[in-house]
Amino acid sequence: MIELRHLHAVIAIAEERNLTRAAERLGIQQPPLTRLLKGMEQELGVQLFERHARGMRLTSAGRSMLKGAYDVIERMDETVEDVRRIVRGEAGELSIGFTNSALCHPSLPDLLGQFRETWPDVGLTLTEGNSSQLLGALREDTVDVAFVRTSIPYVSDVVVELIVEEPMVVAVPRTHRLAKEAPAGGLKLAELEDEDFILYQSQYNNGLYKTIVDACLGAGFTPRIRQKGPQLLAALNLVAGGLGISLVPQSMQQHHAGQVVYIPLSSRTALTAPLYLVFRSVRMTGAKLYFIHQARRIRQAYGTVKAG
Repeated sequence: MIELRHLHAVIAIAEERNLTRAAERLGIQQPPLTRLLKGMEQELGVQLFERHARGMRLTSAGRSMLKGAYDVIERMDETVEDVRRIVRGEAGELSIGFTNSALCHPSLPDLLGQFRETWPDVGLTLTEGNSSQLLGALREDTVDVAFVRTSIPYVSDVVVELIVEEPMVVAVPRTHRLAKEAPAGGLKLAELEDEDFILYQSQYNNGLYKTIVDACLGAGFTPRIRQKGPQLLAALNLVAGGLGISLVPQSMQQHHAGQVVYIPLSSRTALTAPLYLVFRSVRMTGAKLYFIHQARRIRQAYGTVKAG
């Protein structure tokens, strides 16, 4: 079987035209190189070199073998460098997961654009899902980094970092009375006591759903939850259809602008929506480390924004 060492031997002998010098170049003695060459010629059933007093001369079969050896070594070198660039994070793929509401935050499109400019040879793959789906994708290594709205339970080697918080606003149908009579200073939660709520419920019940319910309980009432959507955008679709009201992150105000009116909460209602960065602390390539570093800078740029 022809191996890389055989190809290096052919190249060295052809270029040096002398077995002794070729052996020195390869870092071996001449007898092992002679045996290697004879074994290769026997394996191929052809003579690669003619032995002359002035040195080794390639046969026609040898010239063909030399060309192939150069091609294989060049491809091998390119492959090794490609692998090293992937390990360094200079090439390859980076898979980013999002919940649909997380991508609405204005910082994330900017983050993706900046990463593309800095790491042009790293392909970005975007995956949308809910928090539990993205956690599963992280554990299966099909997603490298994820942005979610719900903090997830502790999982070994999974890092969860709060990146930013933004105010929540009340989303009501365009025909709702509050759309026409919203107080100038913002709504108090107590004013929503008689409303039908449409909420997003995660698998873990510890995200925005719990935050909203706890805030309503703190305001003196139990929210009347008529519908539960699997995602925040689904909840907004139901609001647009007139089925009730909801509380959503401020950055989602771009959705259903003609059918839904977004009303701020009063300054005393410190109700915010978190955005979490989630990743596994393994296979930390250069590209992944850079992306995480830049994502953390969102916290510096936006900070924690209080409602009102």
